[in-house]
Amino acid sequence: MKNVYPRMLFAALVASLSFTSLTQGASIGVLWYTYAHPDSRYRQDISWLSRIVHTLPRSKGMRWNLTFWDAGSAMPDLARFDVLVIESGEAFLTGPLNGPLAVPDYRGILNNRAAIEAARGDRTFITGADSDFHAIRGDTGNIPDDSGAPDGGGKCIPAMISPDCWDGALGHLVNAVNWAGSGNGLGIVSFLDGEHAGSFWWTHENSFLRGELDGKVDYADSEQAPTLDPLQARHPLNCGLTSPGLSDWDKSFHAFFLPVEGYTPIIGSSQNPGRAVAIATSVVPPPTEAEIYIMMMTDPDWADAVVLPQNPCLF
Repeated sequence: MKNVYPRMLFAALVASLSFTSLTQGASIGVLWYTYAHPDSRYRQDISWLSRIVHTLPRSKGMRWNLTFWDAGSAMPDLARFDVLVIESGEAFLTGPLNGPLAVPDYRGILNNRAAIEAARGDRTFITGADSDFHAIRGDTGNIPDDSGAPDGGGKCIPAMISPDCWDGALGHLVNAVNWAGSGNGLGIVSFLDGEHAGSFWWTHENSFLRGELDGKVDYADSEQAPTLDPLQARHPLNCGLTSPGLSDWDKSFHAFFLPVEGYTPIIGSSQNPGRAVAIATSVVPPPTEAEIYIMMMTDPDWADAVVLPQNPCLF
């Protein structure tokens, strides 16, 4: 009789990597919390991305039905949406044309803690990157900086639609929304909560994330060369992404996470080994390295039991 325990562990590993629930070409309702001015480049470009996101090859045809939730306005009916996306606290590109930047305002999130907690589903993604801003700017570490270029180099052109954009801030953003919006209940995507005045809401007393993140976030430094181990590289949240592409955005990640119960490290840190710069809820707890080793040693047919998915772009 074969040892079924290793097979069960490996099946759990595969399940934790796959997280598939929506088919290719599906549509998700995206509620995007923003404090940006209605005429800002931030809103205009996020709106445009929502209209063309399904045409990006790595997005697998996933469509977004986008609704903005204005800071200070009444909370929409959360039951209508698959994912709540929360704007980063880096307020660049948030003002009207030639006007001042908007001031980060998270009153809507903080004042509606109970409703968000009640609607919240099984998928939450939290990143130390302001990849919403960087995606609009076109940041990718695969394009060298150029001090002689008007934009300083390091950016894909045209932003968001060039094939060079995906392995960078764009892929980090789109993967997050698609993955979080493909689970049960209301998914959550939170970009970096800092660093402009009025931000830093994750551990506020009224934050729905306080109980999970209090004492677990370090803003003391920044990460320019994040890491992906083999398991992380196969996660749907890293579909089409590489360590080089996630690097060198002129501060790619601004926060580090200590281990958080119920979360899996999605992107690691070379600056602070053992910490993560992006985390996501663990739908199925993955086995430890020791357990994987036991599988391989005790069941010679473990590789035939379950085939590890080769295409991580399944949500």
